Amino acid sequence: MNKKQEISNIPKNEIIDTGPSEIVEKFLDVSEVENEKQHSLVRIDINVIEYPLFTKNPRRKKNQIIRYFFNRDKEAYIQVNPTSGDFIPGEFEERVFIAILKIMRDKKYNNEFYTRPSEILYNMGIPQTSYKSFYKKITLALQRLSQTSYTFKNSLYSNKMKGIIDDKINTNIMNIRIITLNQAEKDEMEYFQDKRTKEVIKISISNYFYDNIIRKGYLVYDSQLLLNMDSPITRALYMLVNKLRFNKFHLRVLALSLIKKIPLSDDAKSLGRSIKSLEKSCRQLKEMDLISDFNVIKQGKLVQTEIEFFFEEKHNAIKQSFFYDDKNHFDNLLITYTDKGEEGEAITESEETLIELQKERENITPTENKISEIFEILPPRAKELKTMPGTIKDAIRQYGFEYVKYTAEYLSKNKVTKIRSYFIQALEKGWAEQFMAIEKDKSKKKKEQLTLNTIEMQKSDNNILNIDNSQEVKDRKNKLYNEYQSLSEEEQEKITKEVFDDYIKMSGQVVANPVQKIAFQRAKETLIKEYLYKRDAEEIKEAPKNLEKDKKDMKEIHMGTLIFGDDFTKNKDVIEEKNVEDIYKDMQIEDITFVDEIEEENSDKKIKKSDIIYDMKKVYNEISLFQMELLDALESLKTIEQETQDKIVRIVGISKHFEATVGGYYIKIEYVKDKESTIKIVKK
Repeated sequence: MNKKQEISNIPKNEIIDTGPSEIVEKFLDVSEVENEKQHSLVRIDINVIEYPLFTKNPRRKKNQIIRYFFNRDKEAYIQVNPTSGDFIPGEFEERVFIAILKIMRDKKYNNEFYTRPSEILYNMGIPQTSYKSFYKKITLALQRLSQTSYTFKNSLYSNKMKGIIDDKINTNIMNIRIITLNQAEKDEMEYFQDKRTKEVIKISISNYFYDNIIRKGYLVYDSQLLLNMDSPITRALYMLVNKLRFNKFHLRVLALSLIKKIPLSDDAKSLGRSIKSLEKSCRQLKEMDLISDFNVIKQGKLVQTEIEFFFEEKHNAIKQSFFYDDKNHFDNLLITYTDKGEEGEAITESEETLIELQKERENITPTENKISEIFEILPPRAKELKTMPGTIKDAIRQYGFEYVKYTAEYLSKNKVTKIRSYFIQALEKGWAEQFMAIEKDKSKKKKEQLTLNTIEMQKSDNNILNIDNSQEVKDRKNKLYNEYQSLSEEEQEKITKEVFDDYIKMSGQVVANPVQKIAFQRAKETLIKEYLYKRDAEEIKEAPKNLEKDKKDMKEIHMGTLIFGDDFTKNKDVIEEKNVEDIYKDMQIEDITFVDEIEEENSDKKIKKSDIIYDMKKVYNEISLFQMELLDALESLKTIEQETQDKIVRIVGISKHFEATVGGYYIKIEYVKDKESTIKIVKK
């Protein structure tokens, strides 16, 4: 799309007179989302950065509803609805909100916290001598922030939902309750110990915004820096440009796009003044050393004006230091968080919540293994780019490992020349989101199928091993845990250490951080029960095998070539391992027999590279992960039906080995826990 087409796709503003209330409709060309100083850092929700939730217009009108559209068919928009007889939030309310985010950080990111007007004014940087004249303004601003409602239609970004919510959401930014001494409950009396305190304010950030703040739907800014900016336009421009550039040293953007996101007047008469306002703010950012330089590119009509921004390494260093300082502070906190269920009931924080939060933090922590995994997915030429490791690191911190991994997979499927540039743009503009949704859906279906396969495998194993499943699993776990508690202190510590080591290993970390330790302590009993139950099940499963081995009644099992369908041959004399055949009978697998193995030494010499469909060697610590890899490989074979694929997966689950000619393919599979496992598929 060229610049003229881009400009023509931005419709003009529309104002509708509805009587007592005025609705202003605007269309925005917006993408779908993205020491003393250390103590002043705040997390600001992506929606607050990206969208004009606070107007920059000093001449607000009472009862004026503003609607910002993101496309011409009006299917995606934000509507700002003031309370009756009031204005929408403006520059002062934005400053109050930033101060409140700072206070919430000081209160350990609890969703509900108490504060006073004087504390808000202090964090806004208002001199104490002026407090008295600001008290009424603060109260009015808090009421406006809590009473203004926002309607997000297919536009609200939610990290919890992993993207834009495809629905109509009505919410405010925060809720407040002003409490006097007479209204205070027993547990709130402590806030009135200072006799000068006449009222306190109970604040809770609305769930949609709070979820983004405690997860990774935010960017980190210095609240003092933001509040010291006299111009709300400069503040909005700084936050927006800092988000849009990611970690690039150069950003070129259409001035009209910035004008609509801040927002400023964009009609034909006001456009020139708005561009000049942007230019003035750019000069201020340069004077504050927040950008190294800028350039206003005027060519043709005003609507074609572009602005390019320039940055240096020091700007990225500051951005990274903000992120790490805030993350270290956050990781050392234990958050008391109450979520809301589907019916609105309160769900208090539990082990699962803590573990989920821990996973979210681990997802945005770059490690050498994660970076190596991304490199393996990207085209080989990516390893030749010196700046690529840093780019991947920053991407994981910003978007999370999972999102970056899917984006890398998306990029690898598209032939691109400029890998780094395409990678950054794909992350920023969400090009891989549809691909990610499709892949996740595939993964979900595989997991569901694996669950069904596992159930069938367990049934088959239980028949073979004569395991009595009459007792409930829960009761069994409790019994094992009681036995654990009766052990000596030394034995208990040994088991606990094994469980903890497994827990840290599963989280992908080498050394446990404070939050992991807290999460483990909360989930300790559950994790120990699960560990004891698995160990007990393995011991029961191994017992009959060991008994048979001692009696020397059981032969070593060698799986021969299995022939399916039309290739079925009746030959039962080649292999006599009755117990292996019993497995297939119990699983009701038909048309299978044992025949002579393929003479691999001879056949390998004749194999052409073009005939090798799949050749994988990799170490797995869980067979379920190996089975998922196997399903990926089998799905590419169009001549093998889904039912047959499922049978192969189940066979591997029991025997850990499979070698067969199926549907015109020679397939050899072998799983060895914590050692090199193989999948080889060759076209016959």
